[in-house]
Amino acid sequence: MPVHRPRQAQRINQLFILVSITTVFTLYYLFFREPPTRTHGLLSSSQQQQQQQQQPGGPGKLATASRELVVASVKADDTAWIREQLAGWKANIYVADADAASNPGLSVPVNKGREAMVYLTYIIDRYDSLPDFMIFMHGRRYQWHNDDPIYDGASVIRKLQLQAVVKTGYAPLRCTWIPGCPVELHPLKPVDEGPIVRQQTELAFATVFKTLFPGVEVPAEVGATCSSQFAATREQVMLRPKTDYERIRKWLVETNLPDDISGRIMEYMWHMIMQKKPVYCPPAGECYCFTFGLCNLECTAARCEKQYVLPTYAAVPDGWPDKGGGENGWPKPGWNQ
Repeated sequence: MPVHRPRQAQRINQLFILVSITTVFTLYYLFFREPPTRTHGLLSSSQQQQQQQQQPGGPGKLATASRELVVASVKADDTAWIREQLAGWKANIYVADADAASNPGLSVPVNKGREAMVYLTYIIDRYDSLPDFMIFMHGRRYQWHNDDPIYDGASVIRKLQLQAVVKTGYAPLRCTWIPGCPVELHPLKPVDEGPIVRQQTELAFATVFKTLFPGVEVPAEVGATCSSQFAATREQVMLRPKTDYERIRKWLVETNLPDDISGRIMEYMWHMIMQKKPVYCPPAGECYCFTFGLCNLECTAARCEKQYVLPTYAAVPDGWPDKGGGENGWPKPGWNQ
């Protein structure tokens, strides 16, 4: 037996050295390795390119993916532009104030909560047959909140990068922060500031949140870009069971809150419904590049030059964009050139 002790000691020493080396590399990996570059949940430009190259058959798969528009409109809206300008998308045009007989298959149980009732109804009715991509949008082409130099909804959707939607699952169609970011609501400590509709939304938000998300802690701050227009993948929508959407719609049907308040509450709920954090405000420059392919812009965190200007009034001038530019707080088309 004694003749074997040196060999045993040698093996023990070798094992000790191996364990020591492994421990050193493990500690280095855990504490000193530089983490991947990621800001506010969005990938850097180089990471985008790398993942696009690595994704098998990405471009071809996107080209054949099913895609649908979920359009919230009323009878007064001219929605002809949707099929003319966005022919690559199947259009589901709901008319919220029309009866079911006049718009079969695309009606809502009750016209409440503005666009939210349409969006929820589509998700519930189509839950088992959702397309690969969906854009939830309003019926009018030109709207003050469309993130485009001339507020053109068709232009916004044509620029949307579906590869970005694949990566995030949910993509607002607006990058400019104002209004909505960095924080729009303080549900736990409401303040008497801003428009009355904002104040009333803030006062009601915590109670509604507890109803819609039972057992989830009410966030202290809520922020997201306005205004209830976004893209989503089927997988992201289905992260929640159908019963969640049914519960939310039930509240919307039964609430005594006026439409401007219930609709606004939903406006600042959608990003959380789609599993994003209560404050979801990616820097404008990253958002424009990632979501719309508009890169190398001059930006602050909240906005980028020559992309969007907040008009003085919400009502789009008659005849826009051919008429009304340079009047009543609306910019002249071409202002960004």
